[in-house]
Amino acid sequence: MKLSGGLQLKGSTTIRDLDLYPRDDDALGMKLFGLVSGALSKGRPAPAVFLFSESVIDKFAYRSFADHPPQVRRRILGALAGQDHIECLAMIGSLRFRGKGPLNGSWVASVFIEWPDNRWWTAWQPIGPRGGLVGDEPQIRTAIDGSPRPGGLGGWFALARRTGLRLRVHRDSVPVH
Repeated sequence: MKLSGGLQLKGSTTIRDLDLYPRDDDALGMKLFGLVSGALSKGRPAPAVFLFSESVIDKFAYRSFADHPPQVRRRILGALAGQDHIECLAMIGSLRFRGKGPLNGSWVASVFIEWPDNRWWTAWQPIGPRGGLVGDEPQIRTAIDGSPRPGGLGGWFALARRTGLRLRVHRDSVPVH
């Protein structure tokens, strides 16, 4: 996929199957967390960005723009979120936990989803030294339950509105089923 302005992101587009990627916040979050936890058998899954519209999902490898400074990465995510007809944006994969306490710096399986109305949903669970999840269930937090948004994630739709960010995505092809 090529984005206006010459920036190219490694990604793909698929038709959205609502059984696999439902519209309900919790159901979508748990499906995405299942993707991440299921991928652990092959090693730590690299972070990816999923951009959901009504009928398609654009999936981008985060590493295709991870070398940019944090403020540029944030603007890229905001510009992706600023496109017309985007239902939500998700960041999924294994990430280093940033926070206070004994988990700081540890690898976690993580999902963070944000919607245009600024609500968000997140789940994370530590990854142990042998590559499996530690604990029985992921920690789940949402904007709706009053939890503070995790630092460094989200705010992409608000940034797009505030600054007028919007990218035109040029897809090489969209699969037909």
